[in-house]
Amino acid sequence: MQIRSVLYFLLCLLLGQVAARGQSSSLDYYFPGIAFDARIPSPQAVLGFHIGEWHLSHDQQVFYLRQLAAASDRIFLEEYGRSHENRPLLLLTVTSPANHRRLEEIRRQHLALSDPENSADLPLDDMPVVVYQGYSIHGNEPSGGNAAVLMAYYLAAAQNAGVEALLDETVVLLDPCFNPDGFQR
Repeated sequence: MQIRSVLYFLLCLLLGQVAARGQSSSLDYYFPGIAFDARIPSPQAVLGFHIGEWHLSHDQQVFYLRQLAAASDRIFLEEYGRSHENRPLLLLTVTSPANHRRLEEIRRQHLALSDPENSADLPLDDMPVVVYQGYSIHGNEPSGGNAAVLMAYYLAAAQNAGVEALLDETVVLLDPCFNPDGFQR
């Protein structure tokens, strides 16, 4: 009886491994039915694996995001500093190409909102909302850095009216890794 239980346990363990290997974390898993611009490189095309198959390192994240920004007119990437261990701190500004051309105007309008004497005259209906997204502040939580890559790719390459409208009405400030030294551990 004991041998039968051990064999049953081993069989379940083996079948679990086979099932886990058969699962895919392709883009369809995260974004079912979304069409992407083929000119924009996917994470898998640059990194050689689907997000979720392997732990993403900070240098892989930075490498991919630089490739993504170079290929997409929706993203402007800047390195705003360095971590204690000298890793780059990045900020992606993601919006429509038309909004990219008028970012300084949008910035000034948003600053003017804090002045009650002038804010009533601002064209609020034409002013995009500015959203900050910060990922991976805790070093032992790798999911944020992986999610940042997927979100950046989605915003850069998704081809549908919803994303285009979102980017016309929004400026996304995406900080893909708030704590790169912890993320790398």
